[in-house]
Amino acid sequence: MRICKTPALGGRVIICSQCQSRHYIYLSCGHSHCPLCQSIKREQWIDKLKAELYQLPYVHMIFTLPHELNGLIRNNQSVLYNLLMRSAWKTVKILAKAPSNVGALPGMVSVLHSFGSDMKYHVHCHCLVTFGGLDLNGKWQYPKRKNKIARYRSINSTYKHCFLKGVKQLYNKGKIKYHMSFDQIEKMVINKKWVVHNTSPTIDTSILENYLARYINRVAISKSRVSYLQKHHKVRISYNDYANQKNGMPAPKAFKEMHPFVFIDQFLQHLLPPYFQKTRRYGLHASPTKRKYDKLIPQSIKRNGLTVRTVLQIINQLIKENPFECPNCQSNEYKIETLTAKSDWIYLNIKNLKVRPPPFSLKI
Repeated sequence: MRICKTPALGGRVIICSQCQSRHYIYLSCGHSHCPLCQSIKREQWIDKLKAELYQLPYVHMIFTLPHELNGLIRNNQSVLYNLLMRSAWKTVKILAKAPSNVGALPGMVSVLHSFGSDMKYHVHCHCLVTFGGLDLNGKWQYPKRKNKIARYRSINSTYKHCFLKGVKQLYNKGKIKYHMSFDQIEKMVINKKWVVHNTSPTIDTSILENYLARYINRVAISKSRVSYLQKHHKVRISYNDYANQKNGMPAPKAFKEMHPFVFIDQFLQHLLPPYFQKTRRYGLHASPTKRKYDKLIPQSIKRNGLTVRTVLQIINQLIKENPFECPNCQSNEYKIETLTAKSDWIYLNIKNLKVRPPPFSLKI
């Protein structure tokens, strides 16, 4: 990510035929956490999600964890991130299965976030859950309540039970390393209120889809929300101040300034463990289950894919009459040359970068 869109990766230079000015375009790093690039992949993810969702109402559920567990999660990220996402699905599945709630199998798409708008460590899971499910007879069943799958207290208590039970099992298997025992952890959070935010069901999921896609192939913050104050040598970030949000109104914008090293530390704490899958599908949205019940799902609730939209957008960009205009003389005549990657650029331009040689093997 340090060399994203820099000469270290090479690129293209557009040379104006009239004034000979040069416009440099460097290649992207393609890292899944990079805040600068991969906007095309995010659009492709939205298109794929839109095609997978059904033409029926969805509920947006956000499963959060008490902040007292932050230390435990930081030291056991891979297993506890997994547990959080599995516990969220288990909660939805158990409650939806009960005849008094839905009596059917729902579908769920979940995305893990470890950050809040101000980049603090705040682990939670965003879930899009079908408002209803498929019963054993192959019929679609809607919840017994108008605007929720189950009672909110039942959702919160079931989620707490599922997560703590999972933590205890991981402790017993020796997969958690921490300075506190499970009994100490449980005593600290058992009487806390575990919050699961629930929105009212909506058939228009476009806002939720775009919200979830905002941090797909990106982590914590986008480039547009970060600025460097050269005079003060500080980084300023803008964020949504949810603490002062009024009912029915968007959250006001707030700003936070910090030392560049503090900003880097805040950013790096949200990098996920290697090969961790932050987006997961369960129930009727999981591939094996979807194939199993595909013939039973009513054709009327299935969506058409958006491949045509994507193809037309690409063609639109390719057939533009003047894809480039010189910013100096507004000329449309130019030539493009390839820039080779400069492997030593990072060592010459990033200060205090010390590269350690590989360790020597000990000869006995």
